[in-house]
Amino acid sequence: MKLKKEALEVIRTLESGQFRAECPHCMEEFRLKDAGLFHLDDFTPAARQLYAGRQEEQMEQAKELRQARKKVTVRSEVGTRAVNLGFILERLAPTMPGFRFHRNDCRSLFDPIDYVVFEGLSRKGSVERIIFSDIKTGGARLSPKQREIKALVEGGRVECDLYKAEVEHEE
Repeated sequence: MKLKKEALEVIRTLESGQFRAECPHCMEEFRLKDAGLFHLDDFTPAARQLYAGRQEEQMEQAKELRQARKKVTVRSEVGTRAVNLGFILERLAPTMPGFRFHRNDCRSLFDPIDYVVFEGLSRKGSVERIIFSDIKTGGARLSPKQREIKALVEGGRVECDLYKAEVEHEE
């Protein structure tokens, strides 16, 4: 109780009209007498009104935050479903109507490019072209790695390499 009396005495002294403060936001000076000083929950009528208004604002912000979190969760679920559906369609694409390559010419990599197509291999027994093919759904676009690969292919920077493993024979 003594602490409360001391706090109220300090507030009365500050409100005497002699003391001034500077707002840290706008840098304007004001009289502490006009500031609506209070101790703990012993508000002046003006401070109580301001406090109630701030509480209402916080409750509204908390409500908006909860709604935003729900939307993020829904968007995340929808996004996850779309990605999963995309992965499934990537694997099924060669068997779907309208896929422009013969499914037996396709060899799957899936990352970073979905398929290497050896066009002509299954029907003619010889490869006419080699095509890097990627499957996209909806508004999906090539990733930065995929764009880089596309640029390398278009720039003719593709090679064929042969690695011959040396096997040691036991004698």
